[in-house]
Amino acid sequence: MTALDRVSLGDLFTLANGALGFIAIVYVSEGNYLSATSVVLLSMVLDGLDGFMARRYGSKHSRGQILDSISDSISFAFAPAFLLYAVFEDPAVAPLQAPQDVLVLACSVAFLVSGLFRLARFSAGGFQLPHFAGLPAPGAALFVILLCLLLGPVAGSEPSEYYFSFGEAPAAVLPAALVASILMASTVPYPKMRGPMAVASVVGVALALLPTVAGIALVGDQQLYTAFSRTATGIALALTTAYLVGGPLYERRKRT
Repeated sequence: MTALDRVSLGDLFTLANGALGFIAIVYVSEGNYLSATSVVLLSMVLDGLDGFMARRYGSKHSRGQILDSISDSISFAFAPAFLLYAVFEDPAVAPLQAPQDVLVLACSVAFLVSGLFRLARFSAGGFQLPHFAGLPAPGAALFVILLCLLLGPVAGSEPSEYYFSFGEAPAAVLPAALVASILMASTVPYPKMRGPMAVASVVGVALALLPTVAGIALVGDQQLYTAFSRTATGIALALTTAYLVGGPLYERRKRT
């Protein structure tokens, strides 16, 4: 039996997730920040489907969890960390030229390292727990990229009319990314996505994708497109922040 013979339908979704993460990194390197964000969001959709596919159609091996964590490390650790760095610094320019350069690089590295640590811990047995130990990497990635959409670059390689940022605000985004990194590396309990929380997560990702989907139809009316995109992304960020802050409180209440 060859390696390809052991690939199941769930594995294809997992591998596609990792491939999209790499494509997002390529987009970031080209300055296509909105395209990179959309691709990471699509990888979240696939990440949510691979487990369902594995349960529905079965698996041909016992390494699915490891493969999933490897793919997630590309999509939800490397890609968001590189995006976080690139939106506030030019990747083509040598780093560490100013204090802000050091801060941006440090926060990006912290996010990357925390994400890798979080995913390694999860694949080593954390998936067997009734809750998540630490903020899940996809949730942290969603939190950071939504902040970058609203408070990140006002222009990139894409046409400028597709950008709807309120203006670059590294003083708000970088500390928030650092908090998300600390929560990922922590053992703070977070509830798993079931029931209403699963619905809220789907709604959040869908809202975050709406500017990309609606852009073709609405970008002709710049004012409407900007207002629509900011509103949809803002609601998605509110839902994500509610999980980031309220998740541990919910888990603590459930145990009492």
